[in-house]
Amino acid sequence: MMNDADIRKEMMRLWKDTFHDSDEYINLVFDAYFNPEFVEYEERDGRVVSAMMAVPYCFGNGRNRLHGLYLCGLATDPEYRRKGIMSGMIDRLAERMLTSEYSFLFLIPADVGLQRYYKDHGFVNAFYRIKDRYTSVHDFNLEYENILNGEDDRVSGIKRRYCERIICKKISHMPVLTEDEIDRVISYIMEWELSGKDLGILHSSKDLSVAIKECIISEGCLYYCLNYENRITGVAFTAICENTVSVYLLIAADRCSYYRMLSEIKKDYPLRGITLCRYPVKSESSGLWSPYYGAALPEAPAAGAVGMSERVYDPVAHSEVYGMARILNLHEILKFQAGERSDLKYSILVKNDKNGKFERFRAKDGKLYYEEISSADGESENPVDVMNRKEVAEILFRRPDSDPIIEEVLSLPPLAGTINLMLD
Repeated sequence: MMNDADIRKEMMRLWKDTFHDSDEYINLVFDAYFNPEFVEYEERDGRVVSAMMAVPYCFGNGRNRLHGLYLCGLATDPEYRRKGIMSGMIDRLAERMLTSEYSFLFLIPADVGLQRYYKDHGFVNAFYRIKDRYTSVHDFNLEYENILNGEDDRVSGIKRRYCERIICKKISHMPVLTEDEIDRVISYIMEWELSGKDLGILHSSKDLSVAIKECIISEGCLYYCLNYENRITGVAFTAICENTVSVYLLIAADRCSYYRMLSEIKKDYPLRGITLCRYPVKSESSGLWSPYYGAALPEAPAAGAVGMSERVYDPVAHSEVYGMARILNLHEILKFQAGERSDLKYSILVKNDKNGKFERFRAKDGKLYYEEISSADGESENPVDVMNRKEVAEILFRRPDSDPIIEEVLSLPPLAGTINLMLD
């Protein structure tokens, strides 16, 4: 029997052999998150041949909370693949966590093939993002100036003076980091996450400290803006990906800070395009192409083009699956949603495929009511009104800009969850 130190050492070896990450990165992840309680592995002849690690994350906003487990480092030695080992480990972890505080498992599949694999093992598409792609000739200063030109002269003048006093700083080397810088950036991100209305990750200070170090270790850069009062007004995390710079998180208090950071990134990488990851929400469902906007589609207008295209930018067409989820505790998820939406009023019947029992969930006045239904009563229900847990998960985790018919019929809005800044 392997002890915890042996398991950790073997898992780190398997991670290295599978993903080829640097020792510095692997040590950072395991120092921060290795916990035998959240580990599953398979041993053969004193070697770990398959393993995965779960990282606890809190979701929610300023009022309500949910807890999820992020699965990472899922790896199997090539000679032991396609033997059902990984799927068995996922099921074991899910079984162990059924009575825990965690309401769902989630992960980030690397490709479409893995999306299909996880879908066959209880996961559903749950988190989405849009990648806006800008060419190397894109001018963010010009784009923002074009926006200001469309506003009242007095308003645009105030904004220009404000922007002139914005300072953008960059952190790209660990020795440069100071505790004050780290603490200020972390506080800003945590406050921004708490202000959200939808189901989003609420990173702890430890999570964000690890994410900052990971960004630097992976040769990325962290940018942040300071206004005339020396307050942080925006943060961006970047990574170099082939011929582009990936901005995998950008949050800003105002549009000036938003464009200021993008302009600074462009100045640092003048020959590279920029890929900006955004997390779609309902309010961004459409918008006209800007003459300076070269993103999302190959036929988008080139930078500097004259005139305005009437093509509608639709996240439904451009969203991609970013993460998947598997429900552990449906009651807690529906309770969270009911607490967020006091206007919800529905009654759904869910069949538990494991024990054959039926469960009634009713939402009313911001509360969730639960009762267990006998098999006879459950079977007598209209089959259309009876769902299993995976079907409910597909409805709850559907894209926030999806067809509204489901909400009209079942009164179940999407959770509109977002994940970002992950160790993916």
